[in-house]
Amino acid sequence: MVEETIQTIRETEREADEIVEHARRESERIVKEAEERSEQIRDEIIRHAQAEAEAEGEKARLAGEEARKCAMAECEGETARLAALAGEKKEEAVELVISLLTDSKGGWSNGGA
Repeated sequence: MVEETIQTIRETEREADEIVEHARRESERIVKEAEERSEQIRDEIIRHAQAEAEAEGEKARLAGEEARKCAMAECEGETARLAALAGEKKEEAVELVISLLTDSKGGWSNGGA
């Protein structure tokens, strides 16, 4: 009877050791899975953030390009307006010089001074 009790206790201890070992292995497996999953989530978050940053960068680049085009168009328009104004002023200046040169008081039309 004592031998049976001792045998039962040893069997129970062995089963307890197996349960503890199984629990330890299961715990390690769960921790490993959690680490792998957290790494996957981290990588996914990083990829998502990089994609968003690239999209924002592209939007900024396009906005800058559009602003540059508008500024260039405005500059070209202003340049054309100033060139036309300069042409008008040049014509007026030429006419003024001719009129001064041919004016009877200017000296050229009366044979020089």
